Amino acid sequence: MSAKHHISNDEGSMSLIGHLREVRNRIALSILALVVAFFVCFAVIKPLANALLQMGLKSGFQYVYLSPSELLTSYFKLALILAVVIVSPIIIFQIWGFVAPALTKREKQAILPALFGGMLFFCLGALFSYNVALPFMMQFLVNFSQSEFIHSAISVASYLDFMIGMLLTFGLVFEEPMLAFVLTKLGILNPGILRKVRCYAIPVVFVIAAVITPPDVVSQFMVAVPMLGLYELSILISAAVVKRRKDEDDDEDDDDE
Repeated sequence: MSAKHHISNDEGSMSLIGHLREVRNRIALSILALVVAFFVCFAVIKPLANALLQMGLKSGFQYVYLSPSELLTSYFKLALILAVVIVSPIIIFQIWGFVAPALTKREKQAILPALFGGMLFFCLGALFSYNVALPFMMQFLVNFSQSEFIHSAISVASYLDFMIGMLLTFGLVFEEPMLAFVLTKLGILNPGILRKVRCYAIPVVFVIAAVITPPDVVSQFMVAVPMLGLYELSILISAAVVKRRKDEDDDEDDDDE
């Protein structure tokens, strides 16, 4: 076996070890950031949880806890979810830093702007849920459930699970335009396809809303209606991406001439 072959194997081994070391370092950094964020969030979680609980109080709920550890467990869960959301940009950019060298220029142009846009739309979805959808849902559910035999008492864990679920649901639903942006950039999607399947997308949206929301019609409509609006926005974004790509191609043709 030649010395050249030995050198090639050593370089390959070093490259693999280097990649593994990079993965280890990026995972360690992400976990460290998550642990720090969790302790910070847990230190201030009580006023944040109280802000969520106030919405139910205004709607007429009375809270109970059904086990000695229920309140503490709910605070832990809320702090962990909040920490993951806060640290998600760090985690995403650690993943990006690892995979970016293997991506093509078109893939980088599609994914990198979507990372920033995705964070923005997630926050917009959570804000819409907290300020618009959830107060309406709370009031409707309380009024619908009123009875002279039934009082609106709810366990803290059930209430916070409902609130967290709806905030995350709306945050993810609002990612729809960014998904359209990425797929159009990659040439997988175009506005013509989105317009063509619109008539099929409407019932699919309502089915998705029924699956990801609590089993009541109001919650389903409060998710389905924004999803339909975001679908129309996705068409506009896809059309803008296609138009820009066409303009760039025309400019390149002019330069070649």
